Amino acid sequence: MEEYLIYFGGAPCGSLRMEKKGLYTHFSACCGARQGRIYSLVLEGERGEMPLGVPEWQDGCFVLQRTLANHAWSGIGTVQRVSLYVRSAAESGDAAPEEAAEEGWILLRHPEYFFRTFSPQLSGVPDCYWKPEGSGRSLAVPIDDGRPFLLPRYFCFARIERLWGKAYAVFTFDEAGQPILP
Repeated sequence: MEEYLIYFGGAPCGSLRMEKKGLYTHFSACCGARQGRIYSLVLEGERGEMPLGVPEWQDGCFVLQRTLANHAWSGIGTVQRVSLYVRSAAESGDAAPEEAAEEGWILLRHPEYFFRTFSPQLSGVPDCYWKPEGSGRSLAVPIDDGRPFLLPRYFCFARIERLWGKAYAVFTFDEAGQPILP
């Protein structure tokens, strides 16, 4: 078993354990960060980076439990650092001009039919948008600090963008309707 410190803004904020079991590696992370934000946990190696996913708030800290095939992450080489990043472009200071972010989005009149199967959690949500992305498409769903996340099944695939001055969880799907990591 290997253990690494998790860094947020240059300071340690938790730890990640990696346990290899045959063709798979189990990752277990626990870190402290400000509640109410969405974070991304990233492995940084000598040959690149690999996002591990979005830790969830449990019992006073952010945790992530994940098992991956070794070939899915070993391309980054030897792990040199594990970092926690804020997922919101507005909070990180990387926000693009709103006009550029809003270009090409189309209002969904019935977002519950966006997927091949009916999505009742999107029923009646008035401000969902979509746009074509190459051979796939993207979906923008409004998020609100006081309400539950509308698509918990796809939580780890979200990136946060500001559209029309509001926060949206944006998901990208390939031509088969499978989510793509941001």
